Amino acid sequence: MINSGERGFGLPKFSAAERERRWGRVREFMQAAGLDAIIGFPNQSHWDQFQADIRYLTHIGGHQTEVAVVFPMSGDVTAFVRGGNEVEWWSIAQDWVKDIRQTRRTWADPVIERMKELKLDRARIGVSGLSGLLRAPEGTVVTGMLEKAKKAFPAASFENATELLQDARSVKGKEEVAWIERAAGILDKVVEAILGKARVGVMENEVVAEIWRTIIANGGDYPSMTHWGAGKGVPWACRISPHRKLEAGDMINTELEAKYGGYIAQTIQAACLGKIAPDLKRAFDVSVQIFEDLVAYMKPGVTYRQVIAHYQQRVREAGCIPKGMLLHGRGIGEDRPQVTGEADVGYTTAQYTMHLDIPLVEGNVMVLKPGAMVSDAPDSIRCGDTVVIEAKGARRLGKRKFTFPEIM
Repeated sequence: MINSGERGFGLPKFSAAERERRWGRVREFMQAAGLDAIIGFPNQSHWDQFQADIRYLTHIGGHQTEVAVVFPMSGDVTAFVRGGNEVEWWSIAQDWVKDIRQTRRTWADPVIERMKELKLDRARIGVSGLSGLLRAPEGTVVTGMLEKAKKAFPAASFENATELLQDARSVKGKEEVAWIERAAGILDKVVEAILGKARVGVMENEVVAEIWRTIIANGGDYPSMTHWGAGKGVPWACRISPHRKLEAGDMINTELEAKYGGYIAQTIQAACLGKIAPDLKRAFDVSVQIFEDLVAYMKPGVTYRQVIAHYQQRVREAGCIPKGMLLHGRGIGEDRPQVTGEADVGYTTAQYTMHLDIPLVEGNVMVLKPGAMVSDAPDSIRCGDTVVIEAKGARRLGKRKFTFPEIM
């Protein structure tokens, strides 16, 4: 018997009503697409985000758990995990899926067995993650697993279900938004911890450790994206935690995420261990002004293309250069869209352009991080936080005041 089962391991649980809302929405899309089932194979890369579809459908995943799914048009949903201990663990940690089976790391065979039970011999089967993910346009499916399923069902057709599931995930229910707001609250505490810890002579990796201590101590999940940068000029915020002492004059540049129940919020925080250069202070102030302007502008019915045009106009009016990723979806993974704010059209691949003419709708959640560069530098000092689109417009989920402090 696994310890702490009576407490459900402290993991939050969505309601049965949220399951029915979500499954009903996905099945409506499946019916319109003519799909008889959706299957998904494990891939917990990219901070546990590459199998977000499967976690979305099963309420199982995260914490580096590998999971697969067979999601039929009707009837029981079946999830697959590694071993008997994980079957027991996830039977306690969630109550959406009752049929949880072990694989012992051979994933295709039990998935095939369930597909045979459902008589999917001549079915149209959607495959999660086959291609077209925002951060993995070539797909995330392990070829050996999929080819084994195709061989077992030679008369069935296997089709990409990635965009269908993006359609579903891009509109959050109230419970999902509440969890993202909880994650945003954790990030507010993370920023407070960073600004309290960062001092000349403190090791950078100690500050990064404080980030993680704060996330976990406040109920957040791991792993989450932690981009930390410190140094001269505008340091690139990267994934490593250098073993280096902070020095006088260092600029701190971060892009941080926290998860609650797998649901992601993102924020941006900069600081300086000394006096801030006037041009960087101006860039930050313009970024804050434009963030607030965009929050007022972003209402249901406005398209992402219109948001970009409005952003670029405001930045240029301020005498600055539009720079960097303007916004991208947040939720249980890399939810759509992914929108650059660059002045030149440098990004022409599908993941940057496929959603530009989609209108904002109630339930969209994204990180908004307008950059306003005073020169053509590789990165910007800016503000950023997670926002949700509601019936009357956008609402920021983080609560702290945007600051760019000088730490002496």
